[in-house]
Amino acid sequence: MSAGVKVTTGDVTLPAGYWNAASTVATLNVTVTNTGSANAGVRLAYTLPAGLTDAGTDGCAADGNREYRCGQWTTAPGAQFSTRLRIRVDGDAWRNMPLAGSVRVTATGAAGTASDDEGFAVLFPPGPPAPGITMSAGEVTFDVDGASEGFLVRLGNTGRADASGWVDVLLPAGVTVTTPPAGCVAAAATRTRCELGTVRSGRTEEVRLPVTATPQALRSAPLSGAVIGRLNPRNGADRRMQLSFRITAASPEQLAVVPPPATSPSLPPAGAAPGDTGGSLSRQRTAMLLVTVSALLAVIAVGLATARLRRRISASRTGGAETTAATLGIEANQPLGGVPESDSGIWFRARRPARTQDRPGWDVR
Repeated sequence: MSAGVKVTTGDVTLPAGYWNAASTVATLNVTVTNTGSANAGVRLAYTLPAGLTDAGTDGCAADGNREYRCGQWTTAPGAQFSTRLRIRVDGDAWRNMPLAGSVRVTATGAAGTASDDEGFAVLFPPGPPAPGITMSAGEVTFDVDGASEGFLVRLGNTGRADASGWVDVLLPAGVTVTTPPAGCVAAAATRTRCELGTVRSGRTEEVRLPVTATPQALRSAPLSGAVIGRLNPRNGADRRMQLSFRITAASPEQLAVVPPPATSPSLPPAGAAPGDTGGSLSRQRTAMLLVTVSALLAVIAVGLATARLRRRISASRTGGAETTAATLGIEANQPLGGVPESDSGIWFRARRPARTQDRPGWDVR
């Protein structure tokens, strides 16, 4: 027997209405799986950053230093359950972004004790809302080696006047800008400032930063970063906006996708006894059966298509004959020698067809 447990989390994502409220209650989704081979009692705990508190999650209580602990659940091997933590975000919490927390689970049973943890990001919408400025930022995803494709930030000027623009990028511990591009300098260990020059009215400027992460930061992901953007017009007040963005890391099992080796008579599948070729022969018979069935289905399909085509050809010929007969029948119903005039009773013979021996221009009756 062995003990094992795994936890996965969502994010605390705030809506645009956050900027109009004194506080906002959001939901943090947590999923726990017993990956061990024996029953275990699972306990859950989580840590919230400054500005966030529990909003009354059932079965959870404060444990000091922004720590919260929840009750124990008994789980069977392979069992999975989910819970929702109610989190209250203060209306001034955005001033401290980037913000992130973590969730930890511990499984205890006859097989021993196991634990796991995962972080979560607190994601704020762009704001506080201000006229004349827009901003957006992409998500950062690291591979197992801590490398990424970089981080893209856009700052837009929707005002009527040109303005000088710059952005400050704030990163969590363990995530750094490797080589700042032109116009960017490290203002602090976790802060990089980029001068964007003059941002014309109605235009958007962007900058991409190369970033890397330490192994510890990768283990703590998901994390969050923040961007602060400013526009300074020649006349008028400065315009400012900020937002947060998500930082994730790919787990080794997500990237290490290796195709299974091909089996051969000399290399039996894992778990087969020496000299045991029954499984291989069975698979060969199954493959031959599938090929045979496929061939029969193809022959049947061709036969059905041929029969259907023949029926269509036969139907078209029969339809033409019936049409001709119907036409002749109508003509045959007319009396020989013509039809009478409606009012006089005088009979007129129908004009007979012209013959080759008739003179042209004659009215032959």
